[in-house]
Amino acid sequence: MKVGPWTPSLLPSMVRFWNRSFASRRNFIPMTERSFRERVLSKETTHEKFDPTCLLVAREGKEIVGFIHVGIRPEQLCRVLDPEWRRGTQGYVAFLYVDPERRKKGLGTDLWHRGLERLRGTRQVVLDGQCFNPFYGNSEGPFTPMWGTPEGVSIDWNDSATKKFLARKGFAPRFKGVQLSIDLAPLATPDGKPAKALARQGYELKTIRDYYPEIGHGLQERRPILPGLSYEVVVAVHRKKVVGLISTYPMSAVRSGLYGIYEAVVVESLRGRALGKRLLEAAVGRMKEQGGTHCEVLTLPELSPAAHKLYLGAGFVPVQNWAIY
Repeated sequence: MKVGPWTPSLLPSMVRFWNRSFASRRNFIPMTERSFRERVLSKETTHEKFDPTCLLVAREGKEIVGFIHVGIRPEQLCRVLDPEWRRGTQGYVAFLYVDPERRKKGLGTDLWHRGLERLRGTRQVVLDGQCFNPFYGNSEGPFTPMWGTPEGVSIDWNDSATKKFLARKGFAPRFKGVQLSIDLAPLATPDGKPAKALARQGYELKTIRDYYPEIGHGLQERRPILPGLSYEVVVAVHRKKVVGLISTYPMSAVRSGLYGIYEAVVVESLRGRALGKRLLEAAVGRMKEQGGTHCEVLTLPELSPAAHKLYLGAGFVPVQNWAIY
């Protein structure tokens, strides 16, 4: 068994390992050398860049049997993610996986400690359960993750072995994420009712596809996201400001007709007035108009019970639970 940092020669083995390890996961997309290179190896954002020394790989012969991927967030990014962040960098574990046949032999713990060694000197180490990292989620904008939720890869709530392993390292799930799905086919054809209902409340309904607006700001203010993404944002505008929005994107890489909800939010002062319900109705109608057959969304009932209830009331049903660390 050899454990060491990433080298380009490992790419074919990593693709084989990835595809045989995660093919049964929800919304799995078969990986290729090109897609793994684009999503992970060549990734560079304003704050982070792929570091081969942070991707530690275990090999038996020419085949990969496990890996851990860690990263370090600069102080500036930490303040964006946490307004109360005081100082210093944050280390995170983005991914840890060992082939089931090699488990209970110390390999996972060895990879864990090697990963933490790379994070020495950071103020805090976290499990990046919400996929804020740029490699395995879509925090940079609405696009289909490699597998898992519409937001990124995660840990199955019923994966007791992984949860016990992480518990021994001092980590417990912060939330139980519930993935919901709805069959769009039997729904009625949109008839403009959401727009009319919002108009009666004093809101203007707009659909935007060429840029991503910012909640609470003027309609023309744009959120920076990756260029070239396919998505649609349904917004409610009041007094020239975006007071509510719901964004969707096609998950066609998984299967034709599948859509994901990337974000749904209403300004706090206007919550409880059915604004979210009307936006969801409008977004569902738009997906159906574009040939959508199913839509999925990740909810956190403990953190946002109203949103979870809204989706259930609209006809969404639970399809999988996730442990969000």
